[in-house]
Amino acid sequence: MLLSMTGQGQGRRPYAEAEISAEVRAVNNRHLKVQIRTCETLSVLEPQIETLVRKTLRRGSLQLTVRLSGSLVDHRFQVQESAVAGYIHQCQALGTKLGVDGHLSLRDLLPLPGVISERRDLGGSDSLDANLVAEVMTTISQTLECLNGMRRAEGASMGDELSRQLSRLADLTAEIEQRAPQVVDEYRTRLESRLTKVLAELGAKLQEADLAREVLIMADKADIREEIVRLRSHFAQFQKLLADDESQGRKLDFLIQELFREANTIGSKAGDAEIAQRVVDIKTIIEQMRELVQNVE
Repeated sequence: MLLSMTGQGQGRRPYAEAEISAEVRAVNNRHLKVQIRTCETLSVLEPQIETLVRKTLRRGSLQLTVRLSGSLVDHRFQVQESAVAGYIHQCQALGTKLGVDGHLSLRDLLPLPGVISERRDLGGSDSLDANLVAEVMTTISQTLECLNGMRRAEGASMGDELSRQLSRLADLTAEIEQRAPQVVDEYRTRLESRLTKVLAELGAKLQEADLAREVLIMADKADIREEIVRLRSHFAQFQKLLADDESQGRKLDFLIQELFREANTIGSKAGDAEIAQRVVDIKTIIEQMRELVQNVE
């Protein structure tokens, strides 16, 4: 089963007077790169969120945004009117007693202890309410599952296309294998014709043993049976990886390199125009496969 490295997902959950929302976008990357953005209230959860993400994905560059919005958050910090009134009353009484006429403003009062309090149902700046944490993590899990649903769908489509391309590679390889013996036969015919003509001008006769030796040398240099065997072995491994329970993008990428190497070797050894054309077709298909595989986790 293939998983694409690209996709997006969203998730939302209500919590008391607020709403938890998450949005994730993923693109290609050779490794797993995680970027998390949260509101100030949830920033303490970023290490925990990253741990969850890394358990869910293995490769790709991911941007995850988590928000907490609503009246509950808008009123997280509250001014305690009774504390402000108490400070004002005490200051005025002290000013009257000491004969001091002091002017007070909210700017003077807000930094004083007890004037601003943080709502306990959200937790403090260093910790959050356990229920809120659970809801946030559930929202993120749903968001990642939404992302994975898109990644699985795109991965299935890529798997089908890779299977079709693999089948085409197998057909072209069979054509090359069928053509290879004819290359040797045609070389023998051309060589015999040229040598017979040259030797006739010199008054000599062509020795069959000499001809056979030259043909054998050429056949040995142009022998591509080993490359054909390796290609078919790679095809089988590739197809097996496509059907694996886990997405195997790295291994598929490695096999793509091996396929390209064997195709290059066949092209350089065969010395035949028809085989060379099929090698070009093979390399074109492999390059198309490479582009797909680079998007597989």
